[in-house]
Amino acid sequence: MGAAMIPVQSSESPRLAATAASHTPRLLAAVRPGDIVTEPYAHYTRPNAVPAPLYEELSAGFPSLAMIINDRVDIGSNEAVRMTAKQVLSDRRISPLWHDFFEYHTSAEYWREVARLFAPHFRREFPDLEEKVGRAYEDWRVVPRGYAGEADVRLDCQFVMNTPVTHKSSVKTAHIDLCDKIFSALYYMRDPRDQSEGGDLDLYGWRREPRFVKHRALSRDVELAKTVPYRANSYVCFVNSPQAVHGVSPRDRTDVPRRYINFIAELPIKAFEPRQLGRLQRFWYASEIDLALNEDKY
Repeated sequence: MGAAMIPVQSSESPRLAATAASHTPRLLAAVRPGDIVTEPYAHYTRPNAVPAPLYEELSAGFPSLAMIINDRVDIGSNEAVRMTAKQVLSDRRISPLWHDFFEYHTSAEYWREVARLFAPHFRREFPDLEEKVGRAYEDWRVVPRGYAGEADVRLDCQFVMNTPVTHKSSVKTAHIDLCDKIFSALYYMRDPRDQSEGGDLDLYGWRREPRFVKHRALSRDVELAKTVPYRANSYVCFVNSPQAVHGVSPRDRTDVPRRYINFIAELPIKAFEPRQLGRLQRFWYASEIDLALNEDKY
């Protein structure tokens, strides 16, 4: 998979079938459609997502901060740094277990699991998208992000760290993900040394019709609906849409990075267009907008 071009994935390789069946976690395989929660928007959460011994093996092989930043010196407090699937799959320092994990979670088989569970919710949020693409969600062509090939959806799986925190802050307050992404997920791998408070994922509901500054929501417009604790071996996934406002609770000062796996499903077109605040609204809420954007670490 380290070649410059890979084919569109339409079936599982024999190697992947063997490793995934025996060892590599399949984070959605045992989930049933009825397990998906629809409020405040379609999502699924699971603590203790994989058996403890397997989690410990994964945790031990999580790359160091030095490996992820790759000698960068311009890293600030509480910033997100990451390794993409393409970087991981070409890096021999990463364990075979993690290679299998990343290979599977950027595969056509994984996308079919996503579609099995979330296609009805995609259709509700994006009723014209299948027609624009020309295929049902279940039949979309899949290519990992960063590789060449015709694709209806590109999947990424990333090692992510939020860097040590020098002053209490949120890495990202209330927002939606970019509008070419329709599915997002996080798998928390909290370092056992981490004793800090915060870093939880907050899910919000709208108090009014959605409106944004770029992809940010104003605190006056949303209310906290659910908190997913930043806890080792916890998994959360959701449909990204104008409804899917989420953010990270402020994290206390700490020398220990916040660790997780980030999963992305990205389209070659926009799935939606977030409604923006008008000019007068931007003037009225200028101080609140400045505060929100200044807190944004991404």
